[in-house]
Amino acid sequence: MPMSPHEVIQNLGELPPLPQVATRVIRISSDSDTSTEQLQNLIRTDQALTSQILKVANSAMFGRMREVTTLTQAILTLGFSTTRSVVLASSVKNLFTRGPVGLQERILWEHALVTALTGSAFSRAMRFPIAEEVFLAGLMHDIGKSVMILKFPESYGTLLRRLQEEGGDGLSLELDTFGFDHAMVGEALLASWNLAEGIEAVARWHHDPLHAAMEHQRLVALVALGNQMAFDLQVGIGMPDALAGATWEAMDILHLNDAAYQEHRTSALEALERDKALITDL
Repeated sequence: MPMSPHEVIQNLGELPPLPQVATRVIRISSDSDTSTEQLQNLIRTDQALTSQILKVANSAMFGRMREVTTLTQAILTLGFSTTRSVVLASSVKNLFTRGPVGLQERILWEHALVTALTGSAFSRAMRFPIAEEVFLAGLMHDIGKSVMILKFPESYGTLLRRLQEEGGDGLSLELDTFGFDHAMVGEALLASWNLAEGIEAVARWHHDPLHAAMEHQRLVALVALGNQMAFDLQVGIGMPDALAGATWEAMDILHLNDAAYQEHRTSALEALERDKALITDL
């Protein structure tokens, strides 16, 4: 029987906290009355984050004729939604890149970002009004891997290198090695952060969307499609073959036949091309 989130935490010990800036962004993002000025004031408290926003606003993606030099100009250039996404991505990035494994961590970060971007693009293409939620869930879907890097740097680093070199089913390998997998760890971490249950469900069930609670299945399915696309683009560790079942389940949940899936996949690829500055500049 799989471990509960509580049992996973007991095995892992203390879990890392959610970055403060991310906490505040998530809180104000849930308020429909949040203004651009409030977001701007939050960004100004973090000089590194301010520099990151300016860097993205000046990237080729936005084709500015003149250099963006102020935060106000940057937010106007990016738009509220994109600015908020960049803030979340930047603040969460440290959770992926602060451990001792090295290259694998960078790959995990890029995989999370591509999953978030393509999953939210699927949401927009299908006219689902949850693109921002999908973006956050996509960023967090593999957060359990980052925790396992922090807790088991040598053994999990070896496991990741094996997957990177040989491919295979990472979940099964994790279960055989540790007695739990990154999906269970991610669920436990996000529960400890008191994030929305839908985000927890994505972390737990993105490899098996039909096992998620009915009210969360659409969100999980969209992230699962983004996850598949990231692997299709060879951004990730392991082999995408193990995800085939999750992709079919996601298509079933979203009522997509193959033709519709390919159409929305093309739209997501086009969106990813437009948003590629978020990958290269973050």
